[in-house]
Amino acid sequence: MGVKATGESMNREFTNENGEVIVSSSANVGINTIGTMTLTLLDAQKIKDSETIVEELKSLIDDVLAISAKYLN
Repeated sequence: MGVKATGESMNREFTNENGEVIVSSSANVGINTIGTMTLTLLDAQKIKDSETIVEELKSLIDDVLAISAKYLN
């Protein structure tokens, strides 16, 4: 009988100033499991041109780390 993992998942989409999705993300963290964070970069030029994506991705990383901290011993 396996041990059931306890944790959280988070999915987000990031849009540019024109409302187009340019990055999607998925994160999973928990106890008795490996945490993962996946970024799917949909359009390199639109990402480069975005004025807000850098701060939004930094915020995402902070949020994932905060969720992870809840499951640390």
